[in-house]
Amino acid sequence: MSVAQEMTAQQRFEEMVEGREIASYAEIKPLFLELEGTTNEFMFGQWQGGSFSGQTTISNFYGKRFNTPEHCEPMLRTDEDGKVYAWGDWGEARLREIRYWDKVQSAVIYDDRPLMDYFRKVNDDLVIGLGDWKGKPKGFFWLTRDKAAA
Repeated sequence: MSVAQEMTAQQRFEEMVEGREIASYAEIKPLFLELEGTTNEFMFGQWQGGSFSGQTTISNFYGKRFNTPEHCEPMLRTDEDGKVYAWGDWGEARLREIRYWDKVQSAVIYDDRPLMDYFRKVNDDLVIGLGDWKGKPKGFFWLTRDKAAA
């Protein structure tokens, strides 16, 4: 048994995010399934994120901000000065607790796109997200709580 197999899903995700590891959908899914779901209240605040593919398709991607269940800014970017702003091209979203893959977790429902993001908790400051385009799971990403924005 390898060291990675002996770790809990939480420990493995912490290691992957810290090391900015590249990982495939097939590697991440079984670990994601072991995690507990998040609640909406847990998700409130600003989060900084990244991709397990090593890059995001959005330049200057920063993360997401969850203000209330009815007002979420699902795509934050940084400007040339490093200031974080909500990127209007992706619109706004709502946050709901939804059963998906046999667990209830917070999900972002985008207002203008056939996209939902589902979140599972690694620890109090790290979540793993799954982007699902109209019933087709596409990719995993991570978010760390932005304590400086609190």
